[in-house]
Amino acid sequence: MKNSLRVFSVVSTLLLLLSSGGCSRQESVEIRMGTLEKDTTWSGQVTVTGDVYVPPGVTLTVLPGTIVRFKRIEENMDNNLYGLDSPYYPVAEIIIRGKLLAVGTPDKNIVFTSAELEPQPADWGAINFLGSEGNVVKYTKLFHAYNGIHAHGSSVEISDCEFVKNGVGVSFKVEEETQGVPWFGKRSTVSITRSLFAKNKGGIGLRSSDAEITHNEIIDNKFFGVWPKENCKGVISYNEITGNKKGVYLYQAQGINIEFNNIYDNKDYNIAVAEAQDFPVEARNNWFGSKNRQKIDELIFDKQDDADLGEIFIDPVLDKPVDWKAGK
Repeated sequence: MKNSLRVFSVVSTLLLLLSSGGCSRQESVEIRMGTLEKDTTWSGQVTVTGDVYVPPGVTLTVLPGTIVRFKRIEENMDNNLYGLDSPYYPVAEIIIRGKLLAVGTPDKNIVFTSAELEPQPADWGAINFLGSEGNVVKYTKLFHAYNGIHAHGSSVEISDCEFVKNGVGVSFKVEEETQGVPWFGKRSTVSITRSLFAKNKGGIGLRSSDAEITHNEIIDNKFFGVWPKENCKGVISYNEITGNKKGVYLYQAQGINIEFNNIYDNKDYNIAVAEAQDFPVEARNNWFGSKNRQKIDELIFDKQDDADLGEIFIDPVLDKPVDWKAGK
């Protein structure tokens, strides 16, 4: 009930923002497709109608209380700066090669959302970091994106945020697809703390990157809560992971440590490995919602179910929930 009330509050806030148009006294500005030529600050009501590029050496600062709305654009429109191939999106996005500082406050959150009357996931693309360093996103709410935050070979600090009704809340990876770019082969380094991921298609996805995922509420996502892939380093700890189709789903993942989480009541499995996962997984000292070992094992999918898969090591299993907010 507590989780449901929180999600209801978040969604109600979003509906109020969209229906009211925000505070009429705030400055309203339209940002068209283009490149920021110098350090820029956004505030008030901002409507984005095409790709916005923040080049190296330029910082985009978004002030507390700012609401940024993205108009939905179609693939055949002339609002995309760099085409549609990876890592770019067919809908409007902010492409960060310089730096983003989107730092709200507890009572003045920043909002990134759709400008459509009937918003849907993927109405806009992402805050898309490409080989970018020193980014901070704090006390910010992101709704109806393809990927709320997406990073190739970048560093981003995310804290006290809410990701609701996106395709994927946050995804980050090593750059290995676009040869010749300055960030080719570079791993992403992302910390995600004290944030909510709810009602997305997927919560957090990471591939061959460094991650610290702690003190988050990851609930009711359609396909997965957290999906580590390949050579990841870091920890997933002190999180509440429940109500997702798969709580933690692993694909050829190695180097990630999963401990001191509450991982329970996910629909298919609490922790599962994909068909290609032949590496062992460290997932000790977690609470799985029960003291009944048979019930716990039923929601773990690994070598015990398919001899060709890697084993998920869960012992010792905690006999009570962790205080995931405080980390005790």
